[in-house]
Amino acid sequence: MIFKRGRKRGSESAVEESTEDAGVDELDESAEADQESVAEDITDEDFTALDELDWRSSGPYDINEVESIESTEESPKIDLGSLILTAVPNAELRLQVAEETGEIVSAMLVLETIVEPPASANQKPQTYSSALELGAYAAPRSGGLWAELREEISRSATEAGGTASLGEGPFGVELRRLIPVTTPDGEEGYQPSRMWVAEGPRWLLRGIVYGQAAIEDDADSPVVADVLSAFRQVIVRRGDEAMAPGDLLPLTMPTNVSAESEASDT
Repeated sequence: MIFKRGRKRGSESAVEESTEDAGVDELDESAEADQESVAEDITDEDFTALDELDWRSSGPYDINEVESIESTEESPKIDLGSLILTAVPNAELRLQVAEETGEIVSAMLVLETIVEPPASANQKPQTYSSALELGAYAAPRSGGLWAELREEISRSATEAGGTASLGEGPFGVELRRLIPVTTPDGEEGYQPSRMWVAEGPRWLLRGIVYGQAAIEDDADSPVVADVLSAFRQVIVRRGDEAMAPGDLLPLTMPTNVSAESEASDT
């Protein structure tokens, strides 16, 4: 596990997020057809029913729901203040820093998944890249913040010239988007992403998935499973401070990562 520190302009709220340097270069325009099928036959009543279920039995966890956050050889932890991550093999941690304030606004895990071909196939293992951008936000005790935010996020996507759709995901209602972007070589394209949200005691954890895991529909695929496992292992430290719903919970630089650190401007 290595981590990098990058800079971005502006601050981040529960509605605004960065798609810069998502850790993957693939822009799959064919994902649009897959995205349209996500919300097929899903009604508002279905969304309400999904919102009312408890999706956190296997994580992500509140800090008061775990026995220990100590880092061990079997379960190495990275303490970022409001987020405590479990180090994932074949992954890189990137911290996005607001250029104006110097504050960390998001943590991104870039994961490499190696998929072995069937034994009968004369093929080499394939490596797929995905990224998981994490941010935790203050939420009301009564919950329900995600139901309010996703409509605004969807509207922002369409106003930017992209598309957005809602469907059922591993944490209830999932938001999938296609956002217009310009590739490093100047070509125009669309970046697919899917958004997972888990609500805990006075907090909301948002995970934005990019890359291969964003375009695969099979929840049991090794690529999606790796990203899902990383998201489920997140521990949220809300704190007792009074904060308005939607405010970003502060992140701090880790002190226990024994790896290469780079500062770069993005």
